[in-house]
Amino acid sequence: MTRKVLITGAAGRIGSYLTAHLKDDYDFVLTDIRSPAETYGLPFSEANLTDIDAMHKLCEGVDTVIHLAADPSMRAPWESLLPNNLIGVYNVYKAAADAECRRVIFASTVNTISGYHEGVTIWPDMPVHPGNLYGASKVWGEASGYVFADQGVISVICLRFGWVVMPDHPAITPDQRMLDMLLTLPDLTNLVQCSIEAPDSLRYGIFHGVSDNRHKRLDITSAREILGYNPQYDGFAIAEANAQKG
Repeated sequence: MTRKVLITGAAGRIGSYLTAHLKDDYDFVLTDIRSPAETYGLPFSEANLTDIDAMHKLCEGVDTVIHLAADPSMRAPWESLLPNNLIGVYNVYKAAADAECRRVIFASTVNTISGYHEGVTIWPDMPVHPGNLYGASKVWGEASGYVFADQGVISVICLRFGWVVMPDHPAITPDQRMLDMLLTLPDLTNLVQCSIEAPDSLRYGIFHGVSDNRHKRLDITSAREILGYNPQYDGFAIAEANAQKG
């Protein structure tokens, strides 16, 4: 039976890419505060995360929620983070739990640990060290997800995405400081699909989302071993190839 999967933030860059590349594998339901440029004929509902009744309705009969919707700005003010990144994520967890969804996949971020000094390799079980208020709001998403998972109704997988780009992005150059955090959209898609298909026995986990970069700021050993993540790209190799092209 095809899994029914709800994508919040479906009109965004990541949501749009996931929809386009996984639409044949899952029974997608899309939601956002604006319509995606392309829905591929899939059901779409315009809804705000702060509307708990709308979230309850959207979660009915859903197997997995991919929760992408948020204010993604590292400079986002509290006035935006509170409704979008705190109240919104609580409403998604609450609605998913009430609807007895199997799993919520929470889009977290490298900003939860960006306060560590450069050169330090970060493992998922290290203490959080957010470098900004946006990162702190995602720490709340990870922690509140644990609370809901611990109650035994839903499974929660938190994915800390790095620098998300297409493999042909022009900023992938040898002097780019974020190569060790690069995550291509194809690798991100693999990571999300692995998270959807992970066994029900996985009740909670935080996993790092970066590509198979030669040097990695975020360690992905647990994502490989537990989720079966198999990244195909190396940001440093892409940068070197781009430099040779001139």
